[in-house]
Amino acid sequence: MKPGLDPGQIHTVSVVVDDSLTVPAVSAKFPGFEEMPRVFATAFMVGFAECASMGALADYLEPSESSVGVDVRFDHTAATPVGMTVTATAEVTAVEGRIVTFHVVLRDDVQQIGEGTHQRAIIDREKFTARVAAKAERRGLLG
Repeated sequence: MKPGLDPGQIHTVSVVVDDSLTVPAVSAKFPGFEEMPRVFATAFMVGFAECASMGALADYLEPSESSVGVDVRFDHTAATPVGMTVTATAEVTAVEGRIVTFHVVLRDDVQQIGEGTHQRAIIDREKFTARVAAKAERRGLLG
């Protein structure tokens, strides 16, 4: 990881909620979701918080590096209907070796809809991919 990533640094991203980001769209493989209300899904809110956090890291990763989420702790406190914009603001709160911690606040056009913490581990992409492939091979999933 390149030097200079410090607590207090902020990254913000926004997205307009459409049907692809609602609870019924989470996955047909998860029974019950298709019957839920057509509002911004908690699963996508957490993913969007990760997106804001990854954006904060982008300028500090070496070309061979990436990051993976290792901890998420969020409250989803208000529903957001289709058509509203959701904004996620990730603030770096700690950098401890290869682990970076963020506080993320999410808002829609009317109010705060969620808040929490997220940690990402900086990884060597090639080594990580090799470990995942070895795991899959042990289970007979490659071939």
